[in-house]
Amino acid sequence: QDVVKLVDTHPTVAVGKKQVAAAQAGVDAAGAVPNPSIEGTAGYGQARDSSASRVEWGLSLSIPFDWIAKRGARVDAAGAEARATEAESDALRRDVLLQLRLLFWNLVHEQERVAALTALNRETSALANTVKQRVDKGESRPVESTRVEIEAEKIAGELSMAQFALKTRQAQLGLWLGVTGGKQLTAVADLNKLPRAFSSESARAKVRGTHPVIRAAEAKVQALSNGVSLERRARIPTFSVRAFTDHELDRTAYGVGLAVDFPLWNWNTGNIRKAEALLAAGRSRLDSQRLALEASVIEAQAACQSGVALAERYRDKIQPSATSAAQTIERTYQLGEATLLEVLDARRTLLETRTQTLAIFAQAQAACSRLAVLAGEELP
Repeated sequence: QDVVKLVDTHPTVAVGKKQVAAAQAGVDAAGAVPNPSIEGTAGYGQARDSSASRVEWGLSLSIPFDWIAKRGARVDAAGAEARATEAESDALRRDVLLQLRLLFWNLVHEQERVAALTALNRETSALANTVKQRVDKGESRPVESTRVEIEAEKIAGELSMAQFALKTRQAQLGLWLGVTGGKQLTAVADLNKLPRAFSSESARAKVRGTHPVIRAAEAKVQALSNGVSLERRARIPTFSVRAFTDHELDRTAYGVGLAVDFPLWNWNTGNIRKAEALLAAGRSRLDSQRLALEASVIEAQAACQSGVALAERYRDKIQPSATSAAQTIERTYQLGEATLLEVLDARRTLLETRTQTLAIFAQAQAACSRLAVLAGEELP
């Protein structure tokens, strides 16, 4: 829950929230009733046939009613735009959550890589001591001691690079989480516990029904449909009511008036056709986004499923075999029945296998995280 709070305060998520607030205010603005207008005039009048004169003035109040026919469509369109903005904000939040998950699994991978290289470096140091003892006893040539020292330096160099990469990952995640003061983060996770690769059909169904990109596109289509309705209602004659009073030199007048705007020359045909074309384009865009998202789900599901299968193979078969082979050859070397080159080759194979296993596990976690976020699974 603490991480979720940090997610909700991320600048990207904050942008989405502010945009939602603006869109909701737009709904209120669309439903607002226009204000009446008051017009006043003042002047000095003098009679033509006499010397009489006085200040003349007049007031008029106009109340428009042209908004009545369009208000419903405007409110509906603004509401649809607000729903689209909310869905886009949800999509931004999903992106931030995915970014956090990937940073987390990258940190786990680097931690495990440093741990594996540290153990291998320790084992290589022990092997170097064994070789030195054999050289001192005259059972091996001095050049073997040099070879194992070179191998130890190589592993030490890789360990140094891995430690630097680990610090980089810690700094990246620390920056994201707002951890300062040089504190080192530790990601607690079991990399060997592989995620569940659910079916492509269920993931595609979830995307079609709940993905914010689809919800945003559907809301935009609804807004465009309301736009067509709004342009059609522009054909309806509009009117306004006017009340006035005039106080002139020789008379005082009161009255009311009615102004009607008839669509005589312009039936808004061009704007209606434009709105209909935009609506058709919006529907096509919705279909395109559905296809693109489902294609992304198929790709992510395949990557997750294949990644989990490959990780299981490395975990259950390849890495145990490489570990057993390296241990067997090292024991054989200690008995004098294998060469140092065979030992170094087996250990190099073991290092490559461990490194590949960790990378494959991290890739599987990343691929399944993308699938989970696409399908809306495990989102706090």
